[in-house]
Amino acid sequence: MKYKSSLSMKRIIISLLIYAAIPFVCRALTGLIGNETAAMTLTLNLAGLALIVYDWNLFGIHYNRAKNNPGDTVIYTLIGIVLIGLLTWISRRFLHAFIPLPDPATVRAYLFALPPILCAYSLTLGLIINISFKCLTDHLDIRDREALIILASGFMFGMLYTAAFCPLADFPLIVRTYLYNVLLICIMSYLYNQSSSFIPGILSFTAVMLALQYLTIYA
Repeated sequence: MKYKSSLSMKRIIISLLIYAAIPFVCRALTGLIGNETAAMTLTLNLAGLALIVYDWNLFGIHYNRAKNNPGDTVIYTLIGIVLIGLLTWISRRFLHAFIPLPDPATVRAYLFALPPILCAYSLTLGLIINISFKCLTDHLDIRDREALIILASGFMFGMLYTAAFCPLADFPLIVRTYLYNVLLICIMSYLYNQSSSFIPGILSFTAVMLALQYLTIYA
């Protein structure tokens, strides 16, 4: 039987265009606002809101799967926290890949804006990544090919994630960041394939990024 995607090509293209617009909108807002952290915070939160609204049915399906299988959701969220946390520690300690984070000086200067900043670089970014990589790989036939779809997700969306957020003037940094991002997306793809929902990936990514932001801001 031929594999049938759950998402229309129009929905996939529009969702990926929203994702692809992030660096351009951020660059334009940075020119207007004069602060990259403020611009990225606004851009991420707007993009996350747009994806949630546009892909509400997709998000609702995955939310209900997670809600109806709380055991799997908790287990794979915890596994995700361990795996993403370990990967991020290795990156910070040895690999030195680029990870989107707010500027500590900006956060300390504008503490009233702390909630939207923390949300943008953790929960919202997790939503954007998981919805976008689901859209990118939705038309791939994953029957009996779990390892292949995990690797395909990592290599394909890892490239898009690197292109959208990593400074492109430093080639060694791009290579290190791409390696980190491939492994990061592979982990979240693995969590999705095991739990049949991208909610554990979002929750585990959010927890790790919140902890990393705290350590970065208050180090």
